[in-house]
Amino acid sequence: MSLEIWLVNDDPTQLLVQKRLLGRFADKVWEFSSPRRLLHHARKHGSCPNLVSDFHMPGMTGLELARLWCELHVDARVLLVSASNLSVDEEREALFLPNTHVKLLSSFRLSELMRAAREWFVGDFEEWDEPEPTTASSLRYFDASVHSKLVTLGGNLFLRKALERFADRWPSRLQNFREALRGSDFSGIYREAHSLKGSCGIVGADPLLKLADQLEAAARREEPPEILDELVNLIEETWKSSEDELDQVLKGL
Repeated sequence: MSLEIWLVNDDPTQLLVQKRLLGRFADKVWEFSSPRRLLHHARKHGSCPNLVSDFHMPGMTGLELARLWCELHVDARVLLVSASNLSVDEEREALFLPNTHVKLLSSFRLSELMRAAREWFVGDFEEWDEPEPTTASSLRYFDASVHSKLVTLGGNLFLRKALERFADRWPSRLQNFREALRGSDFSGIYREAHSLKGSCGIVGADPLLKLADQLEAAARREEPPEILDELVNLIEETWKSSEDELDQVLKGL
């Protein structure tokens, strides 16, 4: 019997990598960039019980989507993933999800996502070795060991595609930060910072990930606008400083 999985994530880099990861054992992985697109397709064409969903998404959270999926499918199997740890309130809310149908995974590495997904949807697991670089790395803004894992997953062209998606998102990401700051939209800053963390984790952009983590926490605490603005400026400066290194990596692929 073939295995079909529906995957939704609003971040294009995470969507690319998670689809390739799930494709290691699933026969078909349908990808969607938002819950709205996923639900539109489900209403028009039908859907399957197997769903992998990001936890934080604009318009509809993963919690809301998981509840709806359990209503649509009596045999629902939902893997709800978050690139970082959940807040106390989010963890409390997640307790009301039926744990026989919904599994929660937060702050994960690629190998942990692979293992959890295969166990949840197949019933067994496959150990996936995450190789370390064979030579010392001179990279300051990216983790070469993460790049090695992506090469193992899909080759040099796959790593290139992931890095290009990561870079392509920057103009709109910074615009979203600025607009949210102007409107004192703490939840908007929080969502974008969380999305940035997930994207940075996928491509090994560790310095940016740390700043995004600080911004996410500051937005959650609704700290003064000047603090949030300073963090966004640091994120923008760090991104600009990392661009030459990113070009260097891309030229080597």
